[in-house]
Amino acid sequence: MIRNVIYDFDGTIADTETFYAESFCMTMKCYGIICDEQDRLSFRGLGPHEKIRLICDKYKVNIDYEEATFRYRKYNYDHFPEAKSILFADVEPSLKYCRSKGYKIYICSNTDSHRVKEILEEMEIDHYFDGISGKDLCKARKPSSIPYFYILEHFNINKDETIAIEDSIGGVESAKGAGIKTIGLLRDKGVTLPTDTCIDRLYELSDLI
Repeated sequence: MIRNVIYDFDGTIADTETFYAESFCMTMKCYGIICDEQDRLSFRGLGPHEKIRLICDKYKVNIDYEEATFRYRKYNYDHFPEAKSILFADVEPSLKYCRSKGYKIYICSNTDSHRVKEILEEMEIDHYFDGISGKDLCKARKPSSIPYFYILEHFNINKDETIAIEDSIGGVESAKGAGIKTIGLLRDKGVTLPTDTCIDRLYELSDLI
């Protein structure tokens, strides 16, 4: 019996993956690297150091991680879009559905929890959530399963009564590693996820749980 639903944040609730990919591509231009569409897809769910490592390996270049990360984060800060403009249209209907079923709703994110809370408040959907975890609280990032173990332990929820919704390979691996049944969200064409159950949009959630 499902009692809890854990949402990923970036790419699942907020359309930030497109922005972060573009931001990173702009950063790489400073180093003479022009990222292609496959690069953009591979960035999904990854932090800046992981993205830089992919680029260095693929294009056989050496890039200063700290300098590039600083440039990337500054671009994010200077150009981050208005929160309501990046809320996916299918999110609030799915949250209302979960509430109507009596489910507890949580967020497990690689973004710092205070930043997630700020964005949710600006989106005016923060009242739907019973708890939020970010990398600042669990001291780890997906694909490590520590973020999901933190959610289970901190909020005292049973993994067998829980569903996770993830849009990236690392996110799916993180949730599955904690023993949580996971639904893959395929928002972008060309993305495949290592889970038996996938949906294209959150509207389909009501058919599954």
